[in-house]
Amino acid sequence: MRKVTGILAIFLLVLSAGLQAQVALSRKSFQELAASRGLVILHVNWGRYWKCGAFENAQLQRLTFRRIAGDGTGTADADWELSPASVLLAKSSFQPYTVYLEPGRYALGGFRFKVTRSAADIQVAEPGPAELIVDGKPVAGSFTVAPGETVYVGHFGVDCDGEPTPWRFYIDGRAAFEEYVAGFRKQFPFMQEVPVTFRLFETSTLGNPYELPK
Repeated sequence: MRKVTGILAIFLLVLSAGLQAQVALSRKSFQELAASRGLVILHVNWGRYWKCGAFENAQLQRLTFRRIAGDGTGTADADWELSPASVLLAKSSFQPYTVYLEPGRYALGGFRFKVTRSAADIQVAEPGPAELIVDGKPVAGSFTVAPGETVYVGHFGVDCDGEPTPWRFYIDGRAAFEEYVAGFRKQFPFMQEVPVTFRLFETSTLGNPYELPK
């Protein structure tokens, strides 16, 4: 089972790039957007995973989520794109993202993934919406968020068990999740009374199914 256990959240304020479609959590954005948008919490490890399968290292370098309508259509202007400030200097730890999004379903619409056998043998996979959203359906997975919700959707990194691949990990167990939520509320005291829902990025190819025990 691939999971993240016993994590205390160390939440950093992730500044938005000025796009109205995505707004980082702050007291101001909470007051203005909590009722009309959904808050999504996820983490990404942008660092290199060394001795990954048969490779010297592997690294997730970009994730892009696209909001799709009921008919499966979506546009690039509202994409939520995540990447490290520097792929060379990225630390091997999970970076938190806590962002208000327009309510709806978000499909994984793109990613950049690099594997290295040696300095002379580097391979890069960079699929986009044409490969990952087919006939309006998410191929690699999706998550949903409703107005007024705060949703944890997972930890994203690299799975080195066999062929290296991007992977959605998760916090395992209710006690660990409650500890995680306590860390979140300590970082954002104005969120003390806001429920946090455990609803993973749903995928059959880049993560294992899991439901939080009652």
